Amino acid sequence: MKVKLLLYLFVFTAIILVFQLVNSAKVVNYQAESLTEKNQRISELKASLEEVKSAYEDDVHFSLDQNREAQNYFPAYTPQEIIQRVEDKIYESNAVKGDNPLVPYSGNGQKFLINKVKVLNHKWVIADFSDGTDWGELWLRYEVEGETVRLVVLDQILYLTD
Repeated sequence: MKVKLLLYLFVFTAIILVFQLVNSAKVVNYQAESLTEKNQRISELKASLEEVKSAYEDDVHFSLDQNREAQNYFPAYTPQEIIQRVEDKIYESNAVKGDNPLVPYSGNGQKFLINKVKVLNHKWVIADFSDGTDWGELWLRYEVEGETVRLVVLDQILYLTD
Protein backbone atom coordinates (compact mmCIF):
# COMPACT_ATOMS: atom_id res chain seq x y z
CA MET A 1 0.00 0.00 0.00
CA LYS A 2 2.82 2.37 0.88
CA VAL A 3 4.55 1.54 -2.37
CA LYS A 4 1.41 2.32 -4.42
CA LEU A 5 0.90 5.55 -2.52
CA LEU A 6 4.52 6.54 -3.14
CA LEU A 7 4.16 5.54 -6.82
CA TYR A 8 1.00 7.67 -7.20
CA LEU A 9 2.70 10.55 -5.42
CA PHE A 10 5.75 10.19 -7.67
CA VAL A 11 3.60 10.10 -10.85
CA PHE A 12 1.52 13.08 -9.66
CA THR A 13 4.71 15.05 -8.89
CA ALA A 14 6.16 14.12 -12.31
CA ILE A 15 2.99 15.31 -14.06
CA ILE A 16 3.07 18.62 -12.15
CA LEU A 17 6.76 19.09 -13.02
CA VAL A 18 6.11 18.41 -16.72
CA PHE A 19 3.20 20.87 -16.65
CA GLN A 20 5.40 23.50 -14.96
CA LEU A 21 8.20 22.91 -17.48
CA VAL A 22 5.89 23.30 -20.50
CA ASN A 23 4.13 26.31 -18.98
CA SER A 24 7.42 27.99 -18.04
CA ALA A 25 8.77 27.47 -21.55
CA LYS A 26 5.67 29.13 -23.02
CA VAL A 27 5.91 32.05 -20.59
CA VAL A 28 9.63 32.55 -21.33
CA ASN A 29 9.01 32.44 -25.10
CA TYR A 30 6.13 34.92 -24.81
CA GLN A 31 8.23 37.28 -22.70
CA ALA A 32 11.15 37.01 -25.12
CA GLU A 33 8.89 37.81 -28.09
CA SER A 34 7.28 40.68 -26.17
CA LEU A 35 10.69 42.06 -25.23
CA THR A 36 11.89 41.81 -28.84
CA GLU A 37 8.78 43.67 -30.06
CA LYS A 38 9.19 46.36 -27.43
CA ASN A 39 12.88 46.81 -28.26
CA GLN A 40 12.01 47.12 -31.94
CA ARG A 41 9.31 49.71 -31.13
CA ILE A 42 11.78 51.64 -28.96
CA SER A 43 14.27 51.68 -31.85
CA GLU A 44 11.58 52.95 -34.23
CA LEU A 45 10.55 55.68 -31.77
CA LYS A 46 14.17 56.75 -31.26
CA ALA A 47 14.63 57.03 -35.03
CA SER A 48 11.40 58.99 -35.30
CA LEU A 49 12.49 61.29 -32.48
CA GLU A 50 15.79 61.97 -34.25
CA GLU A 51 13.88 62.90 -37.43
CA VAL A 52 11.63 65.27 -35.48
CA LYS A 53 14.64 66.82 -33.71
CA SER A 54 16.35 67.36 -37.05
CA ALA A 55 13.22 68.94 -38.56
CA TYR A 56 12.83 71.15 -35.48
CA GLU A 57 16.44 72.29 -35.66
CA ASP A 58 15.98 73.10 -39.35
CA ASP A 59 12.80 75.04 -38.57
CA VAL A 60 14.20 77.09 -35.69
CA HIS A 61 17.30 77.96 -37.70
CA PHE A 62 15.15 80.70 -39.25
CA SER A 63 13.76 82.07 -36.02
CA LEU A 64 14.45 85.13 -33.93
CA ASP A 65 14.46 82.86 -30.86
CA GLN A 66 17.59 81.04 -32.02
CA ASN A 67 19.41 83.72 -34.04
CA ARG A 68 21.88 85.41 -31.66
CA GLU A 69 23.02 88.00 -34.22
CA ALA A 70 19.41 89.06 -34.85
CA GLN A 71 18.77 89.20 -31.10
CA ASN A 72 21.71 91.56 -30.68
CA TYR A 73 19.91 93.99 -33.00
CA PHE A 74 17.41 94.60 -30.15
CA PRO A 75 19.54 94.80 -27.00
CA ALA A 76 16.78 96.41 -24.92
CA TYR A 77 14.21 93.68 -25.64
CA THR A 78 13.97 89.93 -25.31
CA PRO A 79 13.20 87.94 -28.47
CA GLN A 80 9.76 87.06 -27.08
CA GLU A 81 8.92 90.74 -26.54
CA ILE A 82 9.84 91.59 -30.13
CA ILE A 83 7.96 88.60 -31.52
CA GLN A 84 4.86 89.46 -29.46
CA ARG A 85 4.90 93.12 -30.53
CA VAL A 86 5.30 92.26 -34.21
CA GLU A 87 2.60 89.56 -34.08
CA ASP A 88 0.23 91.92 -32.27
CA LYS A 89 0.77 94.61 -34.91
CA ILE A 90 0.11 92.15 -37.73
CA TYR A 91 -2.98 90.65 -36.07
CA GLU A 92 -4.34 94.17 -35.47
CA SER A 93 -4.80 94.42 -39.23
CA ASN A 94 -7.51 91.74 -38.94
CA ALA A 95 -9.65 94.14 -36.89
CA VAL A 96 -9.58 96.96 -39.46
CA LYS A 97 -12.94 97.58 -41.14
CA GLY A 98 -12.94 96.72 -44.83
CA ASP A 99 -10.14 94.85 -46.52
CA ASN A 100 -7.01 93.89 -44.60
CA PRO A 101 -4.40 96.61 -45.25
CA LEU A 102 -1.55 94.08 -45.35
CA VAL A 103 -3.18 91.77 -47.90
CA PRO A 104 -3.25 93.32 -51.38
CA TYR A 105 -6.17 91.15 -52.51
CA SER A 106 -9.89 91.40 -51.94
CA GLY A 107 -11.71 88.28 -50.84
CA ASN A 108 -14.77 86.72 -52.45
CA GLY A 109 -17.38 88.19 -50.14
CA GLN A 110 -15.11 87.68 -47.11
CA LYS A 111 -12.11 89.67 -46.02
CA PHE A 112 -8.68 88.09 -45.89
CA LEU A 113 -7.47 87.50 -42.33
CA ILE A 114 -3.96 86.78 -41.11
CA ASN A 115 -3.94 83.28 -39.59
CA LYS A 116 -0.33 82.54 -38.68
CA VAL A 117 2.81 84.62 -38.29
CA LYS A 118 6.48 83.58 -38.04
CA VAL A 119 9.17 86.12 -37.19
CA LEU A 120 12.26 84.96 -39.06
CA ASN A 121 14.88 87.40 -37.83
CA HIS A 122 15.34 91.06 -36.91
CA LYS A 123 13.89 92.26 -40.23
CA TRP A 124 11.58 89.69 -41.85
CA VAL A 125 8.27 88.00 -41.14
CA ILE A 126 6.22 85.48 -43.08
CA ALA A 127 2.46 85.32 -42.60
CA ASP A 128 -0.35 83.10 -43.79
CA PHE A 129 -3.76 84.59 -44.73
CA SER A 130 -7.12 83.24 -45.85
CA ASP A 131 -10.68 84.31 -46.61
CA GLY A 132 -12.13 80.88 -45.90
CA THR A 133 -11.84 79.78 -49.52
CA ASP A 134 -8.59 81.09 -50.95
CA TRP A 135 -5.38 81.47 -49.03
CA GLY A 136 -1.92 82.90 -49.47
CA GLU A 137 1.28 84.05 -47.86
CA LEU A 138 3.00 87.36 -47.21
CA TRP A 139 6.63 88.28 -46.81
CA LEU A 140 6.96 91.40 -44.69
CA ARG A 141 9.76 93.61 -43.44
CA TYR A 142 9.36 95.12 -39.99
CA GLU A 143 11.10 97.83 -38.05
CA VAL A 144 10.78 98.43 -34.33
CA GLU A 145 11.47 102.01 -33.25
CA GLY A 146 10.61 102.67 -29.63
CA GLU A 147 6.98 101.65 -29.19
CA THR A 148 6.24 101.75 -32.93
CA VAL A 149 6.29 98.73 -35.23
CA ARG A 150 6.28 99.55 -38.94
CA LEU A 151 5.39 96.89 -41.50
CA VAL A 152 6.11 96.82 -45.23
CA VAL A 153 4.81 94.07 -47.52
CA LEU A 154 7.73 92.88 -49.65
CA ASP A 155 5.98 90.11 -51.58
CA GLN A 156 2.82 88.03 -51.56
CA ILE A 157 1.30 85.01 -53.20
CA LEU A 158 -2.32 83.92 -53.47
CA TYR A 159 -3.37 80.30 -53.96
CA LEU A 160 -6.78 80.14 -55.59
CA THR A 161 -9.10 77.17 -55.13
CA ASP A 162 -11.11 75.90 -58.04
